[in-house]
Amino acid sequence: MNKPTLQDDYFFSTYADSWWDDNSKMNNLASFQPPRFEYFDRFVDRWEGKRVLDVGCGGGFTTEFLHERGAQVSGLDPSPKLIAAADRHAKQTGKQIEYTVGKSERLPYEDASFDIVTCVDVLEHVESPAQAVREIRRVLAPGGVFLYDTINRTVRSRFVMIWIPENVIKIVPKGAHTWKDFIKPKEMRRYLLDAGLTPVGKSQGIAIYGSRKDGSLITRKTGDLSSIYMGVARR
Repeated sequence: MNKPTLQDDYFFSTYADSWWDDNSKMNNLASFQPPRFEYFDRFVDRWEGKRVLDVGCGGGFTTEFLHERGAQVSGLDPSPKLIAAADRHAKQTGKQIEYTVGKSERLPYEDASFDIVTCVDVLEHVESPAQAVREIRRVLAPGGVFLYDTINRTVRSRFVMIWIPENVIKIVPKGAHTWKDFIKPKEMRRYLLDAGLTPVGKSQGIAIYGSRKDGSLITRKTGDLSSIYMGVARR
């Protein structure tokens, strides 16, 4: 896929207008919230009142999920179309969420602005994951938490995350992922350490067991890190 730019040739912006539709092709992205936050919640004492930034927020699935938990949420994405869709839906549903167009490698926020930064299904799409992690560390307050998931670069992930979803069950649009951009856990750990973040806890994976008629996925937390894996680090 093309790397994201502010000129909005970003792949997922194609689905901005239908992002929140009942039959949206993006419904599969929201399916990862249950296992994702079952894991993340172990490292967050409470969400209510916390200043949270969601990097690569897309049309707003995670930002709205966190707003409903009482967090003070900001969302950032390189796609003006996706930010417009996210902002529109938040206003339609009465949610106060601050949305900004911008890139993860140059976050438009002051140092130490957030208690928590989430970055899910994003780092495998950015131009420089290492720079994105450095920027995330910069905007985290001392003691702040970075919560992420990304995709491991393995033979299995090429099969499970690209070939099957794109060609067999056709739940992911072609071009959504590029295998060479996937990130091995040891590479991710190096990005964290080089940025001055301390990995905490044990990484966990997310397994996909099938799909439902509405396009959502059946997902569960797993110890297998060969495909999608989650991690946590602290400043």
